[in-house]
Amino acid sequence: MKKLVGSLICTGVLVSGMGGFHSVQAEETSYETNTFTQSTQEYEKRGYKLEVINGVEDPSMDPIIEEFVNLYFKVYPKLVKKYALNPKEASREVILEFDPAYDGVAYADNGKIVVSSDYILTNPDDVALFTHELTHLAQSYPTYNDDTWWITEGIADYTRYVYGPHNGSWRLPEEIKETDNYDSGYRVTARFLLWITQQKNHFAVDIINREMQHNTFDLHVFKEITGKSIDALWEEYLENPEVRTKYN
Repeated sequence: MKKLVGSLICTGVLVSGMGGFHSVQAEETSYETNTFTQSTQEYEKRGYKLEVINGVEDPSMDPIIEEFVNLYFKVYPKLVKKYALNPKEASREVILEFDPAYDGVAYADNGKIVVSSDYILTNPDDVALFTHELTHLAQSYPTYNDDTWWITEGIADYTRYVYGPHNGSWRLPEEIKETDNYDSGYRVTARFLLWITQQKNHFAVDIINREMQHNTFDLHVFKEITGKSIDALWEEYLENPEVRTKYN
């Protein structure tokens, strides 16, 4: 579940010896709310900052948070460099909140990513959802609506496949269902985009991403970059949907 992606407005300080980061003390604060203690830790490495808000008192969250922090510093700089409209001007500060009151999975909104505490505690291997949400921050598309949501989510799942990690059960679909279409979004669209990059134009996702950022995206871009309309591409894809995949 996603919300509109906006500009990044967050703060961070220093990392505390995790995953080979500089061994410096992380700032930590906590305060009481109605039903739980909320703790905040701030990390920094090479100009990138992450503030982590944890809303549950459960020691099982500690290794999960460590994985998220390590993934942030490993993947987010790559996403900014490749997918941000102006990488040098893009914000390098993100807030990550683990929220016990949120009943979805995760969403990105205005520089902040919220993850359901209940979901991630039940699915601790699904850390790559963070890659998907970080992609939304790098994308920073001006609109998210009924016409384009599918390409936004498709690209985010495409980058999830490309950058991983693949330590859970998440995979691009092996089979195409009768109800699937290019605009189904998420993994279905991601696999279609992967096929296009392998069969038609290696830079397809990069070009589409820029069109979305300039708010000039429409379906004609597929013909411009592949020579075929998106409907013709989908028909060809249905006839021969083979893609090369690799999961680490």
